[in-house]
Amino acid sequence: MIQQILVGIDGSEYSDTALQYGCYLAKAFQATVHGVHVVDIVQVESPLLYDLAGAMGAAPQFNLTTLMRQNLEAWGQQWLAQFRQVCEAEQVPSVAHLVTGVVPTEILRVAQEMDLILLGRGGLHIGLSKALLGSAVETVVRRSNTPTCVTPARFAPPRKALLATDGSPSARAALEIAAAFASPLALPLQVVHCTAIATCGQQVLDEAQARLTAVGVSSQGELYVGNAHEDLVRYMTERAYDLLFMGAFGHQRMVEWVLGSTTQYVLRTCPAPVVLCHTALHAAHSAHTASC
Repeated sequence: MIQQILVGIDGSEYSDTALQYGCYLAKAFQATVHGVHVVDIVQVESPLLYDLAGAMGAAPQFNLTTLMRQNLEAWGQQWLAQFRQVCEAEQVPSVAHLVTGVVPTEILRVAQEMDLILLGRGGLHIGLSKALLGSAVETVVRRSNTPTCVTPARFAPPRKALLATDGSPSARAALEIAAAFASPLALPLQVVHCTAIATCGQQVLDEAQARLTAVGVSSQGELYVGNAHEDLVRYMTERAYDLLFMGAFGHQRMVEWVLGSTTQYVLRTCPAPVVLCHTALHAAHSAHTASC
């Protein structure tokens, strides 16, 4: 059951879109939206500030780090006030969190009590390189105990969902989340297994559909001959799916380093929201949810 939804708030358009998805899902799940803004301690304690203070001959009372912290906190308060206004207009319950620290670390700490994380794919400086995924987002996705949805630049209510499976434990965790979304959102669910050999993979597909059927979710399945790293987004786009569920970072570390990660590629190129789950991490989250 998804009852507590965390949305990262940073004042960017991507953050605004993540909040739109958060409100949409909160209505479907009757959940509470938690807006989290992190005052980035890395910016507050940047060596550059100390260099500037020294170059200016700043007196103790003219402390640039203090001024920086105050300004960052003021911006955070302003963005969280806007967050509360949006949630009130959408008539969804909300809680605002202003915290200070390293951005991904603080998001992960707050997310320990959440059922779903929503993060915009880019942040304030995404315009500098639209091909790059925010480093804080990637860190959260890699380390999160909680299913994490990375949202695109524009909001669109999902109408067709795709579950990508390879039979791995993380893919099975993604299947559980896909099943949790399907009924409240009335989403048709397609299951796809990308395989390099046409005669392989039917068992993986059959097992995934059987698991969905067991929890009362109907689905269609398809084997797709191709490379998951290169072809998954193409498959999704050609068939107009607007929500993707998948296991996160399934490759071994050496394979990721040499070839790049399917997860990274999908997050950087997919035009729709991507919901990612880990394996053991997801199990820890499930234990938390069961205790609530």
